[in-house]
Amino acid sequence: MKNCPPSQLVADHLEDLILSGQLLPRERLGETDMADRFSVKRHVIRDAFKVLESKGLIETKRYKGARVVSLSMKEISDVFDIRINLERFAYSLALNNMREEDFSELEAIAAKFLDSVDTANVEELSRLNTEFHNIIYKRADNAALVEIINDLHVKLYITRYAAWDKREYILQSGEEHLEFIEAMRKKDIDVLNDLSRRHIYNSKTAYEKRISKITPLALCEKEVGLK
Repeated sequence: MKNCPPSQLVADHLEDLILSGQLLPRERLGETDMADRFSVKRHVIRDAFKVLESKGLIETKRYKGARVVSLSMKEISDVFDIRINLERFAYSLALNNMREEDFSELEAIAAKFLDSVDTANVEELSRLNTEFHNIIYKRADNAALVEIINDLHVKLYITRYAAWDKREYILQSGEEHLEFIEAMRKKDIDVLNDLSRRHIYNSKTAYEKRISKITPLALCEKEVGLK
């Protein structure tokens, strides 16, 4: 990227590490460590932290420094409740606007997703999942709705990567995509609503389980390179 300031480059890199699960929720981000890691001055790291904090990816506290955000159980429930209702609304709007070429695209993506369960990395699976749902959002033809959904994507991506380290969850998500297509073809809003709730609830449960396993000892061991 031309003329991109070093702080933005560092922020982009750290964002990728957070969203890919390589930096764990509640993991501490030391200015000195990060400056050494990226071979930049500490003021560059501080500016990068400001960018990440504005996106809700990290939090900084005086005398305690910065750390990756971790959603509380209440925040998790709030985010997923909003997501369920937004997606149900999107499906209801898209239902009568879907075209045959849309279904063909959805089927191709769903097939590729399932074929990639054992070979693709989390980033690729996430990209396919996003492509799948974006086709439906596009047919909802509601820019305000899509904007709200996109505003939630940072937190949703954090939970998604936390969930997608289990093969059974990935496989289940892929199979649910096929069920979504069938229900959309039949214009069965009741089935779509149930699928949406189940699809998102499984992600929520997986995230809660992973977060419960991230203990202070696990974070300490990760920082000193024992894991």
